[in-house]
Amino acid sequence: MRNIITIIAALALLATPLASRAQYFITDSIIPERIVVKSTLFGIGSMNNLDTYLSGYDHKGGALYLQHENFRDARTGSYRWKFQTLFNGTVGYTTQGNNAQLAALASYSWGGYHPFTVGERLKLLAGVQIQLEGGALYIPSNGNNPVAAKLRTALAASGMAIYRIPVRESEWTARLQLDIPLAGVMFAPEYGQSYYEIFGLGHTGGIIAFTHPLNCPSWRHTLSLDIPLRWKRHSTTLRIAYSGDIFQSDINDIRCHIYRHAFTFGFVKTIFKVKQENSIKAYTPY
Repeated sequence: MRNIITIIAALALLATPLASRAQYFITDSIIPERIVVKSTLFGIGSMNNLDTYLSGYDHKGGALYLQHENFRDARTGSYRWKFQTLFNGTVGYTTQGNNAQLAALASYSWGGYHPFTVGERLKLLAGVQIQLEGGALYIPSNGNNPVAAKLRTALAASGMAIYRIPVRESEWTARLQLDIPLAGVMFAPEYGQSYYEIFGLGHTGGIIAFTHPLNCPSWRHTLSLDIPLRWKRHSTTLRIAYSGDIFQSDINDIRCHIYRHAFTFGFVKTIFKVKQENSIKAYTPY
């Protein structure tokens, strides 16, 4: 009889998504061994680009955004470490006068965090990220140098503040994240140096530059809110978010900035892997 109750409790736990409650009470020997919180967001926003390799003027316009995140606990089951993988994709169209610029950028980051509980509802996470970004800016009207390739990688400091907000019988979850690159390398040709010179003639000296906050002051911040939704017997979690991505560099006599601000929305999915122990615990996915 106890085994039957245990199985029913496990099925009920698996059927209850993050939307229904921000905290799960794990009882009768059902303990989550690993929890993965996944989200996919879509949105629109603004974009402001300057790259003096292409043009000396700002190009401003709009962009489409895609973000996919995996947020999981350590495999050990101790919940002392959290790991995040984050993909961001941007396609933008900007103008300056009659000149148009197209932008396509994609970034991937992996981060590890140690959580610190502050009070009953607030949790702080501190850690590091490995960032990788690539893409291109393209001005069709340019004759000699129409494309500026973007490729960089960096080690970044990262932190989060997560707060659970009681709303009626459920809990909303607000999260603020800040990522600041500290050191890295990037592709940085000289001013006026064509890609034919680099890849055709082999003039590759100095095209890889070391980056740091003095020559490449950049950061990314994200504010999100998870809202539980219920309809009849179904439930899910809606996530709405604002993100700002600020990239700036002044290397090899080329100044560049790419400012992106996006409002996105999507849904959250929580995946549980459980094990059995003779104990009673309360667990919050974040």
